[in-house]
Amino acid sequence: MSIFDQLKQNDGINTAEAEVKVDLRGMDRQDALHTLDHIVKYCKKSSAKTLFVTFDPARPGQGETLFQPVARYMKIEKRNGYVDQAVPVMTAEAGGLFITFKL
Repeated sequence: MSIFDQLKQNDGINTAEAEVKVDLRGMDRQDALHTLDHIVKYCKKSSAKTLFVTFDPARPGQGETLFQPVARYMKIEKRNGYVDQAVPVMTAEAGGLFITFKL
């Protein structure tokens, strides 16, 4: 059993149930954060409870993934009282964060 299968069994999160989904794969950092900012503002206006953010997985020699910038963004939103939790969801095909908002 791969590490990804183990994580999938243990996380208990069904990403298909996220109210809002955004795919940042293939985007550079600046464009991805700009898109994320627009999506989070949309979630605030629409009172969405959950958001699933997908980005490229870590690959040898490709440098930093979007995990840290996206997680930092959500950390600020959590400090501001909007995010309840942000759980990493990693698969072999993509990385991601499943965010639950406070309503």
